[in-house]
Amino acid sequence: MTGWVHLSWSALLLAGTSSIGLANAQEAQTAPQAEAAASNNDIVVTAQRRDERLQEVPLAISAFGEAALESGKINDVSDLNAKVPNVSLAPVGAYQFAGTFSIRGLGFADVESTFEPTVGTEIDGVYLSRNVGALLDLYDVESVQVLRGPQGTFFGRNTIGGAISVKTARPDGTFGGKIQGTIGNFGRREVRASVKAPITETLSGKISGLYKDYDGYYHNSDGREGPRDRTRSIRGTLAYENGGFDAALIADYTRIRGSGAPLENASLPKQALALAGYPADDDGKPYHTYIGDPDSVKLNIWGVTLNMNLETPIGKLTSITGYRDTKVHTNTDFDGEQVRFFQVDRNETHYQVSEELRLAGETGRLNYVLGTYFMKQRYEIATRQYGTLFGSPEAGSIAYSSQTAEAFAVFGQLDYEVIDGLTVTAGGRWGHEKKRFSTQPLFFPSSQTFSVSFSDFLPKFGINYKVNPDLMLYALYSEGYRSGGFNGRAANFTVVGPYAPERLKNYEIGFKSQLFDRMLTLNGTLFQMDYSDQQISVQENIGNINQTLVRNAATSRYKGVELETALRLGGFTLSGSLGYLDAAFRNFVANLGDGLGTINRSNLPITFAPKWNFGLTGNWTGDVGIGELSAQATWSHASKQYTTFTPINAYSDLALRPANDKLDASLTLKLENGVHFTLWGKNLTNEKVMTNTFTVGNLMSLRAWNPPREYGIDIGFEF
Repeated sequence: MTGWVHLSWSALLLAGTSSIGLANAQEAQTAPQAEAAASNNDIVVTAQRRDERLQEVPLAISAFGEAALESGKINDVSDLNAKVPNVSLAPVGAYQFAGTFSIRGLGFADVESTFEPTVGTEIDGVYLSRNVGALLDLYDVESVQVLRGPQGTFFGRNTIGGAISVKTARPDGTFGGKIQGTIGNFGRREVRASVKAPITETLSGKISGLYKDYDGYYHNSDGREGPRDRTRSIRGTLAYENGGFDAALIADYTRIRGSGAPLENASLPKQALALAGYPADDDGKPYHTYIGDPDSVKLNIWGVTLNMNLETPIGKLTSITGYRDTKVHTNTDFDGEQVRFFQVDRNETHYQVSEELRLAGETGRLNYVLGTYFMKQRYEIATRQYGTLFGSPEAGSIAYSSQTAEAFAVFGQLDYEVIDGLTVTAGGRWGHEKKRFSTQPLFFPSSQTFSVSFSDFLPKFGINYKVNPDLMLYALYSEGYRSGGFNGRAANFTVVGPYAPERLKNYEIGFKSQLFDRMLTLNGTLFQMDYSDQQISVQENIGNINQTLVRNAATSRYKGVELETALRLGGFTLSGSLGYLDAAFRNFVANLGDGLGTINRSNLPITFAPKWNFGLTGNWTGDVGIGELSAQATWSHASKQYTTFTPINAYSDLALRPANDKLDASLTLKLENGVHFTLWGKNLTNEKVMTNTFTVGNLMSLRAWNPPREYGIDIGFEF
């Protein structure tokens, strides 16, 4: 690795000095530290479970505050693709509310509840155990932080690729509010509003809401459009502060009605069905399809979070209690044809309860964080598959599955300043979990129950040196862990599993710097990650049934470079990001099933791992007499990447997402009376970008696509 490190460091420093790679580091600050830091363009983050300047945190992290989210028209986390290096954030095909989150090439594109995510998502400190419901609108949000690389110590299991932390806006004891309406193409109509007020001297409250209607950008052959989205969401927050104690009680509810993203059938049996006289999906045009049965999506999510902090003589004691409840019904046409060839009706309920208790303090040169965590979750799923594939339009069967899982962990980190400026870090997390899974596959008259438990320890070691107040160098070793589990789609009991956990070892070096009186921020990271027991979705033919199963089938290595920078010159800011990723299997041998032997697929590409990606944002703000005028434009590029593969998939080339360039822009006028107007456009280059691809056995390859060019106007008022 030494030679590679030497060459990559040279490339990294050359890119930094030539300003090729530009990054976005927007302000994500929390009071009162944020107020003190604002004058120096400092950014305050909580990646290590305490308030720290971004430039003093020896981690690869990008942070965005409320102003940056609003000016960049960041409506959900997928809009951050152009702002953060080596990330790919998108919906899961037909399930627009579920997230396909990939960081440094470690991604997960599925909604099956037995499969664990590779990127963790938390809202107000509560970890979301599933990616369903993770891709919701970001309205009235204070900050978003994106952490790259395994985050085992503080975020725990299933953050093997990284983590995304969202903090909603809190009341601050003052009266105020804002409202904004949006009108755009494809039938977009939105209203976002919030109001806050003091209740007593120590208690304040806030209510926020979102109303969204969206008709969609797909055209059905019978004239219908999709994916429709009718979202209604509300959040209430009570904040209490008295001396050394503060607490926030947050309750939220989201209701979505609409249709999933229509899918393009990019392969057979489309051609055969078209010859038989059934309308097809307009010869593979990305935004055209034929859905005989209207797709439907019904999603209800609600949750309650209680966050409490108490200052004690030995540090800050924090308790985060969370409950999340999700109910989902989807009816999805998986063939893109008038004939009901393959339809899936899915009902799912899920709940989770969690508690985290931690102590953060310092004594002399030592900073410490100690904590414990517990979570319990349960889901139940009923899936009906039916259609001509099974013999007639109504033929089919129902599969049932359920799972209860419990996880417990203790964790801690010590940071000791050996001499002025030189700090060593040691941390770790020990965790134990158990799962109990019951399943009744399609066409089976009975069910069976399976149990498994896992334990793991994730160490972390690091060292950082502050050369001066504006330059820090660091090195880091950390490990990540993704839970094992069961194959929820198994067609018989013999292949249910369990499959084993996967592990990752991360080696990372980097620097953080601010130059020219902090007008220029330049941060860089070099990493290598070794993946073992990698969980891979493979297709196996068992009993003449082609099944998609998860197997511990591979080892792989990921190497890369990341640069982020921001240059501030008066009212003009130029910022950007550059990511380079070299990801490849070291060994991948898949079992073909039914005694057919194995096949070596080590040459296959790793999904959601483009070799190059970068984004460049220019922002100008100035006084125009009647108010403040702001103009912003963002150009982003990603090289080609595969969105899925299977070892024996004849249509794998259909999963190739070509290199693409996108341009977003906005123009905002803020009047002195609090009114603002924004003209905005997304994907102004009208790039046709495939979200992901998946197969139905060896029959079909289905593709979903990102929206084409979108534009609109916002009108808002703040008081």
